[in-house]
Amino acid sequence: MLDARAAFLAYCRLELGLSGNTIAAYKRDLALVYSALTGLGLDLTQCGPDEVGRLLAWLRDKRRLASSSLVRLLVSLRMYARWLVGEKLMERDRIQLAQMPKLWNVLPEVLSVDEVERLLHAVADGPLRLRDRLALELLYACGGRASEVAGLGLEDLKEHASLVQLHGKGGKDRMVPLGERARSALRRYLAEVRPILDPQHRQRHLLLSARGRPLSRHALWKLVHDAGLRAGITKPVYTHLLRHSFATHLLEGGADLRSVQELLGHANLTTTQRYTHVDAKRLIDVHRKFHPRSI
Repeated sequence: MLDARAAFLAYCRLELGLSGNTIAAYKRDLALVYSALTGLGLDLTQCGPDEVGRLLAWLRDKRRLASSSLVRLLVSLRMYARWLVGEKLMERDRIQLAQMPKLWNVLPEVLSVDEVERLLHAVADGPLRLRDRLALELLYACGGRASEVAGLGLEDLKEHASLVQLHGKGGKDRMVPLGERARSALRRYLAEVRPILDPQHRQRHLLLSARGRPLSRHALWKLVHDAGLRAGITKPVYTHLLRHSFATHLLEGGADLRSVQELLGHANLTTTQRYTHVDAKRLIDVHRKFHPRSI
């Protein structure tokens, strides 16, 4: 079925025009599906709801996949099964009958404001210090995904950099304002570091590596992870944690949910609503501390 998978991914790229990140996610999901099929001794063409249930349980137990990952994986599998039937590679599709795993409301981990401050000041000394500081500032100031921040181009700096244009999932762009600290970090990087990294002005990307190439998502992830270690933050620190913290701190400061949805680039308000559960924890603490009948 390796040839079928490759053909399906080519179909996603050439006919559906899906992004490279989406196709990579489908590829990972299908690799997990086939590892589970092998582990269970199942044939995908014979799978129905019961077999899919066993497959998801195997991935949950053996690969420690969260409910959200299983939901995404089943979406990928359903799309692949429809394609197999359309290409006459599978006689009938019973996979569509499988039920979605129940999603539990897992609260996103967030950094406190103090931890964010420590993180932003924990960049390594060296010639790329100003670039690293800007990368951290942008992740927190914009609430952008790693791919969105790494993909920022010089042309995405608007109103002279009081706004940035982020290119989100599904080709959806959004404008996000920058605060003064992020603007200051941007000005210093553009004046003092980027001209050295790209002296011939050949690169359109904002964030560049030491070799003058676009900074990758992996390099951005490592930068954040290493800064977290230097800051002495005990919880795991990763790029999306700054996005979670951005949303939570806005809500704690009084921002309305619709505005946060727009800033995050969520298509559905339900996705944004999970951050209200995080803020609810703070409200419970306040109630317990100050309400006369909370004890």
